[in-house]
Amino acid sequence: METFNNEPKSRMDEIYKITSILIKNEEGALSEILNVACSVLEAETGIICNIIDDKYRVLDYFSTIGSPSLKGEILNLSNTFCEFTIQENKVLSVDDIKNSNIHKNHPSCTDFGLGSYIGIPISFNESEIGTLSFSSKKAKETPYSQTDRDFVQYLGQWVSNYFDLLYFKRSIQDKNELLEELNQQAEEKNKELKEIMDEKNQLMQILVHDLKSPLSNIQMLSYLFQEFSTDSETEELVGIFNKSLKDVFHLIDQMETLNSVENFELSNFIEQFNLKSFIDENIKNFQNTADSKSIKLNFKSKGNDFNISSDQNFLKRIFNNLLSNALKFSPFEKSIHINLVETDDGFKITVTDEGPGISEEDKVKLFNKFSSLKNKPTNNESSSGLGLFIVKELAKHLNAKIEVESSLESGSTFSVFLPKILTNKT
Repeated sequence: METFNNEPKSRMDEIYKITSILIKNEEGALSEILNVACSVLEAETGIICNIIDDKYRVLDYFSTIGSPSLKGEILNLSNTFCEFTIQENKVLSVDDIKNSNIHKNHPSCTDFGLGSYIGIPISFNESEIGTLSFSSKKAKETPYSQTDRDFVQYLGQWVSNYFDLLYFKRSIQDKNELLEELNQQAEEKNKELKEIMDEKNQLMQILVHDLKSPLSNIQMLSYLFQEFSTDSETEELVGIFNKSLKDVFHLIDQMETLNSVENFELSNFIEQFNLKSFIDENIKNFQNTADSKSIKLNFKSKGNDFNISSDQNFLKRIFNNLLSNALKFSPFEKSIHINLVETDDGFKITVTDEGPGISEEDKVKLFNKFSSLKNKPTNNESSSGLGLFIVKELAKHLNAKIEVESSLESGSTFSVFLPKILTNKT
């Protein structure tokens, strides 16, 4: 495994410079990030874009070779190398495009002479997607390393958070303007004003977004510290720190989702995907957590066609919350069974644990917000009391049905019934 220890001093200086830019989080930070990152990655250009349908719009641009700025330009996605990045849905790096059998005939190579590339998908503004990418007209002399790919991934997370923060700040500003107008009508609309003030208090939850940028910076630094660890005691302490940081990010994500479902009109981003592959991929994200409690994750599927048209983002939050709950409340050395069954008009996903089960008293308030149940996590995991409430609210957007079967000492089974084709409401 590569470490930052092996980086030349000049490269480490550039990485610390980026950390300083991230901490400041000032206007114009995106251009500075692209500038310094191009130096770290030995790339000629850096681009941040968003993608709407098949159009590629350049949000920010930097070039080390003096080429005209592409900022604001709109291109066809099929003419850009980012098309591959979106398809891969992870960090993509190609050292020599012209000698790649997969990529050498792409217009970005044949028409624009692209020689090397590294990039990652980003998301922002609730449902928009885009890419952060770096490229050169010449092939990469020193192949992209795992350190380079990790570096680009951390930057991608920060850029996504940066755009989210701008979006929610605008939302707060819009709501505050509305409140100011209503305050002028306070005498005749006293009751209405109180309701709006309650809404303003709810909107204050959006400020959790302000935590994301500094926490992302801390996370990047923690990875640096982990690479410099020289003994098992230090590694254990950094591991505890990273687990606590992960819990904080989970709580922030839950609060953001809660705010979204309660205060914003969420729209579905419907796309076709393979449900079996989707579940398999998401289970992998929980393998380390399962291993830490010696819990086996068993996934079985039954059916012929697992293609579904739905909103991956909403479904991911639903599935992850159900699997996360199963892991939290399962004792050590148990099993969790995930099953996918094709039905006549859709799919049924079940998550079954071997935990303590749920009492009839707790079932009544199971899907309530901030509900406090008798069962507690078995390894001091954090629990916000929001997970199942969020599951219930997001299921409405997928025209899905949620059922639970459980009795004390017999474990619990949560079932999600999904239509094969989701249509947007008009």
